[in-house]
Amino acid sequence: MRILSIQLPKQDPSGEGARGNVPLAAARIMAYAESCGALERRDWAFLEQDCADYGGDAAVASAALGSGAELVLFSLFDWNLERSLWLAKLLRAAMPATHFAAFGPEVAQGMPIYKAQVFDALVEGEPEAAFVELLADLASRSLKPRYAAAAPLDLASVPDPYLAGTLAFAPGKPALIETARGSDGTPAFQYPCGGEPRYFRKDAAPRVMRLASDAGVDEARFTGPRLDARPDLTAFLKSIAAANESGVALVAALDPAAVDDETVKLLSDASFVAVAAALGSVNPKALEAVGMRLDKDGLERGARLLWTQGIIVKPELYLGLPYDDYDATIDSFDFLGMVGMGQDAELLPMPLSPGSAVRADSSAFGVKEYLERPPYWVIDTEWMGEDDLLDAVADFEESFDVAWGSPVTPSFKPRRGGFISFADLRAASRSGLDAMLLAPERLASSVTLLLDADDPERAARVSRAARDLRKENPYCLWQLVLRSDSRLPPPGMVERLVDAFSMPEHYFELSRMYSLDPQPDFQARTFFATSSEALALVALRERQDMETVFVIGDAMPSAKLLEALPFLAFDRESASFELLYDVMSAYRDYPDLLIEAPRSVFE
Repeated sequence: MRILSIQLPKQDPSGEGARGNVPLAAARIMAYAESCGALERRDWAFLEQDCADYGGDAAVASAALGSGAELVLFSLFDWNLERSLWLAKLLRAAMPATHFAAFGPEVAQGMPIYKAQVFDALVEGEPEAAFVELLADLASRSLKPRYAAAAPLDLASVPDPYLAGTLAFAPGKPALIETARGSDGTPAFQYPCGGEPRYFRKDAAPRVMRLASDAGVDEARFTGPRLDARPDLTAFLKSIAAANESGVALVAALDPAAVDDETVKLLSDASFVAVAAALGSVNPKALEAVGMRLDKDGLERGARLLWTQGIIVKPELYLGLPYDDYDATIDSFDFLGMVGMGQDAELLPMPLSPGSAVRADSSAFGVKEYLERPPYWVIDTEWMGEDDLLDAVADFEESFDVAWGSPVTPSFKPRRGGFISFADLRAASRSGLDAMLLAPERLASSVTLLLDADDPERAARVSRAARDLRKENPYCLWQLVLRSDSRLPPPGMVERLVDAFSMPEHYFELSRMYSLDPQPDFQARTFFATSSEALALVALRERQDMETVFVIGDAMPSAKLLEALPFLAFDRESASFELLYDVMSAYRDYPDLLIEAPRSVFE
């Protein structure tokens, strides 16, 4: 094998990031290179999927070391940039005869990656033709530091990776269907992909849809420009509806103001379940500044048409746009409330993405400060300070009775994708810590550790061992669960554990900086687990440095405890059907706070 392709997922304890980790762009690069005769199928491979999706840093490094690749190609996105850079540095030192290259939205002129001296070559912009050029130079081992296409490709000549066989449908993962590139409506703060839309072959998407339908895929997402930008939208939707025989759930970006009765019926026939609508703000001046537009009446009319067919409309709202102050932001919330779309809205601070116009001249857009690292969110503008942004998040949560971000939840499953995702480190299980230290390549990228809150010496040992655990898995997420039915863990114990396992610059941590949660850390999250209602109530009232997990026995806890909304841990296998019904009913509106775990875990 000459080439190993690595795309790391968005890390999160729930594993949802692994579900969305589909290397579409890398697969298309390989399909195009094969079509040009620059590669043969045996010349390249993806990193084994479970390892990429669930493996910790040491697992990924070990797999890459064993590949014997001549070239390692990283796909770089904001969510995996820092972790990919760390791994590339590590592998580069251990694989001196191997070349390292990268492509993706994070490869843009002016970004620190060009000065990082991590990669031998960077592929900028539309990657297919530039990668073929890179392969020609790889044959003579004379890579250039930068590759960029001289002109946009005729997309009709670019094979679809599913149809070419370079990308397979995977169980539990969505199919990603790229139908076009370019868009005049790209906001000035997003990755640059402007220009008139260019389309792939008309028959490609329906053929992929038919394959996905036959393969039993449960979801397909259309990427690229909004579907309503297509001049042949009606014909396109009819072809998708005819191909989607099994009713795969479809999701795409669409302007609801552009739909009519016929379009909505076709969307329903094709099995669309949701559309993303780039609302931005209701402030016309803010939208004009970043190249967006909004037809409020059209959005409301189109949304109601879509709802009649059971299609969810998900508005995308951004905080910190130019000319948007706190009052203008509240006006946007009020509009969402009036049209009934608040609970389905996605609220994010404006990101200053690499290569974007706002990032290139941020002061011209009124940006005073933003995160230099992913997710690149705005922190301070001429119209909104950080406190204003936090207040807006609080108002959003209160207005629509939603959580701004999903809660971090421990997992008590021993394995994910074959890697250790849970370890019992209490005194009765002394081998757990040593096993992790001796075999760091067996760890998953998110690990739950169970400790005895009544054993401070054991907790202190785990704190000391954290340095060695993190040495080879620095980007791991940790959920630290302290168990006791007799007392609350001392604040000092909790603080030492969090300090030992924390990594403040972690993407998962930074992407939650606007969360109103009182616990100060997310990448290393602490929980107190107990079967004592009295202790649980005290913890919920007095200990904001921990989340509280109440472990259910044979009966439901009191209404007083349930009203305080602790996490509820229950054993689906041993609980009675009546108890399961009561648990599900009590937390019908809070399913993210339910934790399944064998009762034996907490004994």
